[in-house]
Amino acid sequence: MNELQMIKTKKLSAFFAIICFALLGNPAKSQELDFATMDLVPYALRDDSSGRPGLIVEINKMIAEQANVSITDEILPIARALKNLEHGVTDCAVIALTPWSEENFIPIAEVLDKFDGTVVTRAGLPISKIEDLHGQRLAIPRGSFRKFPISTDPKIERVLTTGYEQSVRLLKAGRVDAIAGSEISLFFYLHSEEMDQQDIGGILPFLQSSLWLHCAKGQVSPEARERLKQSTNSLRDRGIFKRLLKSYIPEDFS
Repeated sequence: MNELQMIKTKKLSAFFAIICFALLGNPAKSQELDFATMDLVPYALRDDSSGRPGLIVEINKMIAEQANVSITDEILPIARALKNLEHGVTDCAVIALTPWSEENFIPIAEVLDKFDGTVVTRAGLPISKIEDLHGQRLAIPRGSFRKFPISTDPKIERVLTTGYEQSVRLLKAGRVDAIAGSEISLFFYLHSEEMDQQDIGGILPFLQSSLWLHCAKGQVSPEARERLKQSTNSLRDRGIFKRLLKSYIPEDFS
């Protein structure tokens, strides 16, 4: 082979290498996954006095690090996070396991076995069943728990709020008799308002579920899903997630 042919061969090899790179993409980049975190306290926190990023933000990071997967994590409103996951804009998210989530996404592994919807009443108002709220004023975030009795029972007077923080402040001010929502979020806000068990009447779980890591269909390779599954199972079985949860739930309510 003469010198001219060698030069042509090298140029041709370089050309094909560029074409292959363009077609296959950057291998390191292809391993990066887009996570989403629900924009709910304490799942995601902004300007926390202790510098904590949020329960789910920390969990996502732990899972990714142990699975040796690079991720981005975007904090989104619940509806948008679910929509993005459904349309493949988001690859993975930690959300409640429901028949709907099992149908629309790929459940990977359980993160926390306790994800309760809860009613908390004012001091002096015990509660053992939803009917105890008949004739009482219940603060509940607008649009939440639509198919549950706390949203449909006509004998309950509902006060629609913008979120859990407003609900807790109304309870503290004596303007409602009870509040309903995510147990973790309610306990966090009650503590933020310097309220403890002595300041409330009772606690009634009305919805029991679990938090699972889910991935969008057709977005994450089977190999990556398996690494995420093994990572999540390992962290959960070692009690890492539950210890982290306790750091976000005040001792008065744990």
